[in-house]
Amino acid sequence: MVKCIIFLLSLSVISCSFSPDIIQPKNTSITVSDYGTLSSGELIKQYELITNSIRVKVINYGGIITNIEVPDRNGIWQDVVLGYDNLADYEHKNRFFGALVGRYANRIENGMATINDKTIQLNINRPPHQLHGGLKGFDKKVWQAETEKKNHSVALHLRLISPDGDEGYPGELHAKVSYIVTQDGKLIVEYRAKTDKDTLFNPTQHSYFNLSGNGNTDILDHQLTLNAKTMLELNSESIPTGKFINVTNTPFDFQQAKTVGQDILKNHKQLQIGKGYDHYFLAKNKRGELTDIAHLYHQKTGRSLKISTTEQGAQLYSANYLNNSVIGKNNIPSKPHQGLCIETSQLPNAPAQALFETYVLSPSTPFYSATVFAFSAD
Repeated sequence: MVKCIIFLLSLSVISCSFSPDIIQPKNTSITVSDYGTLSSGELIKQYELITNSIRVKVINYGGIITNIEVPDRNGIWQDVVLGYDNLADYEHKNRFFGALVGRYANRIENGMATINDKTIQLNINRPPHQLHGGLKGFDKKVWQAETEKKNHSVALHLRLISPDGDEGYPGELHAKVSYIVTQDGKLIVEYRAKTDKDTLFNPTQHSYFNLSGNGNTDILDHQLTLNAKTMLELNSESIPTGKFINVTNTPFDFQQAKTVGQDILKNHKQLQIGKGYDHYFLAKNKRGELTDIAHLYHQKTGRSLKISTTEQGAQLYSANYLNNSVIGKNNIPSKPHQGLCIETSQLPNAPAQALFETYVLSPSTPFYSATVFAFSAD
């Protein structure tokens, strides 16, 4: 085995191994093509990052991952994320398919945030609350893109300047998100940011996974393991109350592998509120160290997805609100539980919840986090 270490800006490290039968021959490439034109007239590009074991397509509108193609146990390559077939749908039908989310992921109650004992009003896009960054969050921005190719990986680096006051957030924020695709089937997502004023920053990646490779099936047969003993309780409006719930022996207990569908219809108040799983699971108390958080497995195809992150936890969303009014790829109508999101991030609603620590990004301390999506097949 050939060992390698990827050194990260924050002094964190990700260790990885490359098997000789995977890296020989070295097959990495990047292609760029026109994807479409926004209603504003701006041309959007699509970037395909290719290695022997994974192919990822990204557009610079919203940093959206449109496709992730990986082989099953028989070597059959299929797309394992939901999305649309065209730019117009990504622009006008907001389901956050594959998008970068920010400045602050998840819900903020009443759009009210506290920074250094000062209350600020954020833009409201899910009245009366803010969801995933506001009316025109990161998912609706055009990012500047550049590519990088190495022997064992290819990368797309996306940059964005979010001006002072953008969606109500203070400070001019310079954000950089890197999608790194490796020869051993990993998609590494690195987030960096700096600001000229104290502000809030909590990005995530919002891909809907379906490892079957068949967008017309649900994910209820997928086996899921979560490295989390606690989750956040929600009120009737899906806002975290500030209370942590022990998941042991509840429908939310994924400490041992079970299918997503095993308990999703159980009579439980929290399942009724979310119409399924739409809850934040806490893996650790502090940010920083790369930690395994989730393992998703599809027995029929043998495809496996292991997720690790430097963040505290992740929002588990079982696509409860998809319906047949949303037409996805290949003209397939959507339906509940067609995909599964595992959105690594800091605590949701922290800026509005006095019981949570609020992570204020200051000019003196740049932001860094990383999440690794590792695909394989048995």
